Amino acid sequence: MLDRHTFEAIFKEYHAQCVAFAVHYTGDVHEGEEVVQQVFLKLWEKRENVDITGMVKSYLFAAIRNTAISNWRKDTVRNEKEQASGYELVPSVTVSQAWELEKMYQQALEKLPERCREVFVLSRQQQLKYAEIAVLMNISVKTVENQMGKALKHMHKELRDYLGMFLFL
Repeated sequence: MLDRHTFEAIFKEYHAQCVAFAVHYTGDVHEGEEVVQQVFLKLWEKRENVDITGMVKSYLFAAIRNTAISNWRKDTVRNEKEQASGYELVPSVTVSQAWELEKMYQQALEKLPERCREVFVLSRQQQLKYAEIAVLMNISVKTVENQMGKALKHMHKELRDYLGMFLFL
């Protein structure tokens, strides 16, 4: 459970870092601030069930990343619907490519062996350090490094051809 004083302490300590991360992640100051506001609001709303001990920053950054992706997906769907109805806000090629890249990424991720995928997600999506992943998964840092190497090689192989087309259009 998260009480008011703990919430305020977390907010004061991490808000500026969260906004900087969100702006870097979204590429827009206004959108970044909106994402951080959503994350802290959701944290407050779910304070009865939240138990974040230890890695508060990692928890917040993962929540920011997930919220930003969720917002992006909603915007993409809305833009595609608007385009279909004749109101084009974003060129359909760009939206289609981004959507296809996300789909290819998810498919490549699903093909990874379970342990390898878990290490990759913890590192790249939740921004945990190798040492944190090792502790969390009860494995050595060297094992984390090996699993990440395998995951990156696999992801590169799976996405190489598509990324080349995507980047040069």
